Amino acid sequence: MKIKRTLEERIIITFAVIVSLLLALATAYPIYYSFIYAFSHGGEASAKQIYFLPVSPTIENFKMVFADRSIYSSFNMNILRTVTGVLTGVFFTSMVAFSLTREELRFRRVYSIAAIVTMYFGGGVIPQFLVYRNLMITNTFWVYILPGMLNVFNMLLVMAFFRDLPDGLFESAKIDGAGEFRIFISIALPLSKPILATIALFVGVNHWNDWFTPAYFTSNPALQTLPVILKKLLSAREAQAKINESMAHLGSVRLANVGYTVESMRHATMIVSILPIMLVYPFLQGFFEKGIMLGSIKA
Repeated sequence: MKIKRTLEERIIITFAVIVSLLLALATAYPIYYSFIYAFSHGGEASAKQIYFLPVSPTIENFKMVFADRSIYSSFNMNILRTVTGVLTGVFFTSMVAFSLTREELRFRRVYSIAAIVTMYFGGGVIPQFLVYRNLMITNTFWVYILPGMLNVFNMLLVMAFFRDLPDGLFESAKIDGAGEFRIFISIALPLSKPILATIALFVGVNHWNDWFTPAYFTSNPALQTLPVILKKLLSAREAQAKINESMAHLGSVRLANVGYTVESMRHATMIVSILPIMLVYPFLQGFFEKGIMLGSIKA
């Protein structure tokens, strides 16, 4: 049966669709622009404006990005860090959230308030470094994992989800002799896939894009992650470009019409950084949309 809408409803729906399309365009076009710029000839792209299609398509920019062999080891480190961080972060955060929703836990309100305070107040980089050093995790792989095992914002989302689960399920499990951990593993987690997938995406993106931790708390080249290597690579290319430009002005050299520039490499490095997350997101989109809606409503 076709629903007959009033003129006012049609105007509101049309306006909402137009605004949504404009927001989608404003969000998607910068990524698309970086994509076509990354595949454009650097010299020609800087000489003319591009909007929809690459100029003299080439993969020279990506060849220059991957010419540094350290990028492969950093890519593997990024994958290892992200996978380990997601598994430990989601499990530990959801376990803490489940504990704080149990009425049997004494002082659970105090624990919740103490956790929320950390969302608004922090000691800064120096106290953070001192804590990591005293824990002996600086310059180790665990500096990536241990601090991120509990995210308070994600914890609140999961707590809101757990509160809405029927208490009868937990009471029945207790009657059958199940303990709290068994209830958490066998009942709470399987019923929480949407919210778990949501926070898994949050945690994964944070681990994948994190530049701050490896830059400040590690010095071992084997622990360098992809954002740090790409930043170093881009900085080196920028420095070289400035040297070439200065020498060209002095008449010492004649700049070659190479297929890459600093700007084209900047776009290429961004595509290399975000492409893995973009490939993973479609598989989590259904869970993500359901989880974020449930979490926002219940919270």
